[in-house]
Amino acid sequence: MQRRFLLLMMAAACLGAASTLSAAADSPPFAAPPPVVYVSDFELDAANVTPDSGPGQRMRRLRGLLPSGPGPMGKDKSPQDHARDIVNEMADALTVDLKKAGVDARRIAPGQPLPAAGWQIRGVFLSVDDGNRLRRAMVGFGAGQNDIQVAVSCDSLATTDLPPLYQVVEEANSKDKPGAVIKLNPYVIAVKFVMAGGDEKQTIRKNAQQIANSVIAKLHEIAQ
Repeated sequence: MQRRFLLLMMAAACLGAASTLSAAADSPPFAAPPPVVYVSDFELDAANVTPDSGPGQRMRRLRGLLPSGPGPMGKDKSPQDHARDIVNEMADALTVDLKKAGVDARRIAPGQPLPAAGWQIRGVFLSVDDGNRLRRAMVGFGAGQNDIQVAVSCDSLATTDLPPLYQVVEEANSKDKPGAVIKLNPYVIAVKFVMAGGDEKQTIRKNAQQIANSVIAKLHEIAQ
């Protein structure tokens, strides 16, 4: 039985012309008892800066992380608070979408012990720099990157010593580049989707739905 799968969500910085279709709503119900999935907070860095009140504030605060700027979620917030809001919104939306599909989804707090049965979803927000290298995405650093990815894994908790999602190739020691340069583990499956523009919260929810659909499809495949 397959014990691990990893999805690489590649987000293009453009508007989505059509609304996201929910594959979860059309999926068959899971046999009782349904799979238990624990949703962990995705990794997202925040710059150690204090936002200013100048005219360029809105663009600088989350430039490159989401296609149309921070939107209402990031208004008048520090990068740390904004990053926390993004992580919470993603985890909450993903948990809700999985529950709608009949999964026993539960959000788990950082550092909370995990049981020895069930599945764990974890992920990391990534950016692509000018050299086409993956970096950990950072809120509040206006590096001008225009391609965002989310690497997501769903692992069986029966597996001991889960491998990391990525390896750090180069630490973030440059003033004009955010986040550490990383290399994803080789068992990545690439799935593309289009980022919606305009409303940040709506964008995150649509991306969470895409991730949930992929997870649900894989859980059905493993159950067969």
